[in-house]
Amino acid sequence: MTRDELWYERSNKWVVIVDDEEPIRRAVGQFLFDRGYQVTACADVDTALKVCRSTKSSGEDVGGAVGGSSSSSPAIPDAIVSDIRMPGKDGLEFLNIIRQDEQLVGIPVILLTAKGLTNDRIAGYNAGADAYLPKPFDPEELLIIVDNAIKRHETLNGNNVKVEDLKNDLDEIKYLLLQKGGAGVGNGWVKATNVFLTPDERSVLEFLCKGLINREIAEATNYSVRRVEQHLTSMYRKTG
Repeated sequence: MTRDELWYERSNKWVVIVDDEEPIRRAVGQFLFDRGYQVTACADVDTALKVCRSTKSSGEDVGGAVGGSSSSSPAIPDAIVSDIRMPGKDGLEFLNIIRQDEQLVGIPVILLTAKGLTNDRIAGYNAGADAYLPKPFDPEELLIIVDNAIKRHETLNGNNVKVEDLKNDLDEIKYLLLQKGGAGVGNGWVKATNVFLTPDERSVLEFLCKGLINREIAEATNYSVRRVEQHLTSMYRKTG
């Protein structure tokens, strides 16, 4: 397969797959590996937790090498793709453990399950799932979901934001608000809106404007990193 720029971007990312069905586990793992990702496939939740909390030496590494394409292991996975219906601990229990783990809480999680199980989908989103894909699915759709989940997580955590660029953006916003007027004041550059932010969202926004990243905001507000991400996502949706 052609190794383009996107392939090389993915080659630095690690995806953990959790599914008790070996054909699905291996097929999905091989597909993501062929598209560039380092991949570790696990047959159960306990193995996946061991892998996520240590190194990629456990589980089934796809492609004949540790993680598929690199000898150096990321500290934690960049994304997890997990089935919901599994013997022992299921995918929802796995997700709850991840969201309560200080080290793993921010990892994007994509859940897979049988088509039409609405209750699973609702429970998954309530537990903090980033995306949901019913079986059977198009592997290309899963690839796009994984790509976007990782990019969104990096954006929310400021991984691709330069401090200087952030400072410049904030200075410009302050100028527009203070010098050009806001909410109909002054020259009225900023128009009044119906956007409502909750007190928690306002608190997160205040620290964001000070240049703090998600982890620092979480420490300052006593929220979890995941909770901070949820507030940011909510504000993005409201301001569209």
